[in-house]
Amino acid sequence: MILQALCEYYDRKAALGEMPPYGRELKAIPYLVVIDSDGHFLRLESTIEGSGKDQRAKRFLLCHTHGRSGSKSWATANSLWDHYGYVFGFPKKMDFENKKNIETGKKQCESFQKELSRLERLNPNNTGLKSVLNFYRQFDENIVKLKTDPLFEEAFKKDRTNFAFRLISETEPVGTAPDFNYGDESGDSPVGLCLVTGIRQPIALLNNSISLRNGNASGSKLVGFQKGSGYDSYQKEQGLNAPISERANYAYATALNTLISAQSKNKFFFNKDTLVFWASKDNPMEDMFSVFFTAIPKDDPDKNVEMISALMKAPLTGTLNDDDNTRFYILLLSPNNKRIAVKLWEETDVNTMAENIRKYFNDLNIVCGPKDYPFMPLGNLLRSIALQGKEENLPPQLFSGMMRAILHCLPFPKLLQLQTIGRIKADRTVSRNRAALLKGYLNRKRNNNNEKQINMALDLTNNNQAYLCGRLFAVYEKIQQEALGDVNASVRDRFYDSFSSTPNVALHRLDTLSIHHLQKLSPGRQVYFEKLKGEIMDKLSGEGLPAHFSLDDQSRFAIGYYQQRQDFFKKKEEKDEPVSE
Repeated sequence: MILQALCEYYDRKAALGEMPPYGRELKAIPYLVVIDSDGHFLRLESTIEGSGKDQRAKRFLLCHTHGRSGSKSWATANSLWDHYGYVFGFPKKMDFENKKNIETGKKQCESFQKELSRLERLNPNNTGLKSVLNFYRQFDENIVKLKTDPLFEEAFKKDRTNFAFRLISETEPVGTAPDFNYGDESGDSPVGLCLVTGIRQPIALLNNSISLRNGNASGSKLVGFQKGSGYDSYQKEQGLNAPISERANYAYATALNTLISAQSKNKFFFNKDTLVFWASKDNPMEDMFSVFFTAIPKDDPDKNVEMISALMKAPLTGTLNDDDNTRFYILLLSPNNKRIAVKLWEETDVNTMAENIRKYFNDLNIVCGPKDYPFMPLGNLLRSIALQGKEENLPPQLFSGMMRAILHCLPFPKLLQLQTIGRIKADRTVSRNRAALLKGYLNRKRNNNNEKQINMALDLTNNNQAYLCGRLFAVYEKIQQEALGDVNASVRDRFYDSFSSTPNVALHRLDTLSIHHLQKLSPGRQVYFEKLKGEIMDKLSGEGLPAHFSLDDQSRFAIGYYQQRQDFFKKKEEKDEPVSE
């Protein structure tokens, strides 16, 4: 289904002229080898524009990348463009001391010239191709000139830099003309029944590579078989084990490479993973989807919030049609050596997905300050529970687990609760994002256990012992803050871990400290806090607090603590509390 959906996407976009025609690929070529009609080297020409992280090489419509695999991958050269090992025969990393790399470079260059000879038979009258062939007939002389070019060191300092040829009399590289014949399908390819199209067509023995972020520099395979491996059956090798036609192979690889390209808006990254998405036809959800999950951008922080708010109001405003049955596809990919791991594949419709995403944001909705955003994307939420706020410090399976739970309206993964509580205890901070995650986790789990729902704001009717203890802890902290101001080791620093885990051990000490701190307050404030403490403690069990709180109760403790603190801020703004005397 993944390949079929990608092929359908390619067919739709190619028909609109938004994807290259069959056999072609928009390929970034950082440097052009400029030659004259006789094949003499003239100069290197850089196509790189921009500076710093914004540097981009110009892209040209050339023959698509050829699949490479196995110990003899050097035998497969791209047509009229490739990295410097194929174009010039230079060794990997320009290491002229390594005999193995030198030999591989020579073989790659021989393969590139063999491919040029094949193209000559298909394009006997093409002057540009003849000039490139002439370049190799005087190869040694041209390499000497190449090494004296001012751009030589810059162009060859990075491994696998791609090159193409340009005639001095032309503006575009050789092979970009629409009528140039690359021989789209090899006459040597075996014919079989394509598993994607269901039609008998020439079968691709090697599937095309995908240029995945953080993946292999030469590309990674979404579909591939190790030649001679134990996965072969019925004496079939490589792609014949799962026959995909050359056309379907090109279509799905082109579609996926386009979706993950730098220019695409149909993708976003989380740590090393890449998530791509598309609809079966043009749909507003394609413009909105990434906003719900990526971190809020610094250059336009209100954009995410506006789009999330539009989604939440969609049934009323008509932003999204609740009867929209347009198919929507989500694919989460992760690099794995030279293979690509599919971590998530979802096929749904816009209506169902929008409804489930709305449910997700409602589950997370929790009281916050007036300057806080009402809804937070998943990226911000997960960063809040990562060490140093960095995505790479999160468990790799957490993001995919959350995406699956959101899209199917399932309970959040247990790992989310463990990670959130772990970070709270590590830095003793219950932020809005962390409290929201715990609230969402408990409420989704509640659906299976018939437990009391956690409200958005402080719930005076919630008599759960852990929730009450969290509220009480917030009161103890507030009393200390008003009595002593900022201190080096606050009640929260010293007692959060113990009171949220083993409440009966810490309660007596906390209550004793609060009595001492209350004495430093005005009579009016003493009465207020004594009354509040009493209201909470009266609801605690007469049999005493449990020896240990479970993880779910530790979550309720954190939520109770957070909501009680927010209630203090609210009361202060509305001047509901007594004025200090």
